Amino acid sequence: MVICAAIIAIQIALMGLRPLIACLPARLMAGRQNFASPWFSIHVATHAEPPCLVIRTLRALLDQDWPAERYEIIVMDNNTADPALWKPVERFCAARLDRITFLHRSGVKGAKAGALNIALEHSAPDATHVVTVDADYVVHRDFLSRAAEALHRTGADYVQFPQSYTGTAITAPGIDAELEEYFRTNAAVADEAEAVLLTGTLCVISKQALIAAGAWSGATTTEDAELGVRLCHRGFAGRFINEVVGKGLLPLSLRDLERQRYRWCSGNFQTLLRHARMILTPTGNFNLHKRLVILTQLTAWFSLALVPFVLLMVWLLTGRGHTVAATFAAGAIVLSLGDATIRVVARGLRDRLALWVILHALACRIALAPQSAKATFDALTGSRLKFIVTDKSGETGQASGPLYACHLMIFITSILLLIGVQPIGPLVVAALLTLLLPLPAALLTDRSLCAYRAAIAPSLTEVSA
Repeated sequence: MVICAAIIAIQIALMGLRPLIACLPARLMAGRQNFASPWFSIHVATHAEPPCLVIRTLRALLDQDWPAERYEIIVMDNNTADPALWKPVERFCAARLDRITFLHRSGVKGAKAGALNIALEHSAPDATHVVTVDADYVVHRDFLSRAAEALHRTGADYVQFPQSYTGTAITAPGIDAELEEYFRTNAAVADEAEAVLLTGTLCVISKQALIAAGAWSGATTTEDAELGVRLCHRGFAGRFINEVVGKGLLPLSLRDLERQRYRWCSGNFQTLLRHARMILTPTGNFNLHKRLVILTQLTAWFSLALVPFVLLMVWLLTGRGHTVAATFAAGAIVLSLGDATIRVVARGLRDRLALWVILHALACRIALAPQSAKATFDALTGSRLKFIVTDKSGETGQASGPLYACHLMIFITSILLLIGVQPIGPLVVAALLTLLLPLPAALLTDRSLCAYRAAIAPSLTEVSA
């Protein structure tokens, strides 16, 4: 009962924290008047990526309206064993040695963080800012110009543009809306405190600030958010620029979407635990506003529902479903659904999305809830976490199947308990009905991703020139 009561208290505190932060006054610095034109070093870290996607990304980066003599591109391929995946990219870069540096390394430690540190070591001495772009992102032609304008206008040490996805308007608008909710809510609020955490791609960082903060670290599976915390602690200002400057690919199957959410959730919680003393106590170099917005960003996909779920199942199976402890566990489960519903629906209504898009976005959030709960639990218990690259080839999507063991197990267990145990109390019944939702939500989300995968299939199979 104490454990479940504590979980409910944490959930309520985090739910109340978001509207509280939105009411705090912004403290934004003015843009610098004497701002030198940036010299960009663009870093593209790759690992076992489809060559055609990487080359498409590089073509867009080569075609910037920014002066060619004021930016470079470094492709850092790490630990790709199959030469068929990295050799075509090497050949493409070799034909453009004056514009692109291609690096291939084996035995790189620290996953993406390790690759980005190698790219940093090879960056030009004249570079003033480091730009990270994921291997599947096609940026707009004015990306660097808009980045320079944002740096000048805000006076920030680093800026983060939102992640956006190509081809979602017809096939997967709900999934796109669910992913966008983080930027439209958490990042937008953090912008007012100049404490935006990085999200991996389309971020522009002062090279001096990056080096002063200790560069990238592979200590967590979200090296971007972890670096953002250290940048804020060193007094560097980060801003969110709510402009779409490039688009990438959605995960191509529910399994890949779950893996991505697991990495984001567990990695951010790892970061929170790693820097808890810095963030939550006066020893850190943060004002209260920054502490709060950093906390909300790191707990954006946080879920402690796994423990109440297990406890409720045990208590119902042992005939103790009528106890106060079972009621607390049920309350924690229902509250998790309420939190997800409020966040997704409220954002959808503010953005004036169609009702069916909002419902699809909510279904996506519910479908990913089991992975968020497991990720939070694994990070909390110190489980060894591994960086998993999201598949961009579409090969794993066909084999993933519509039914997933976790969703099916939760659904069947809840049905059996509703029928066989006949739980006492409306809150316990509501909790079991809540636990029925992830399976149909997963089926709906998987259906959208199947349509999305079919729609973008030509871009996955094209042959690069």
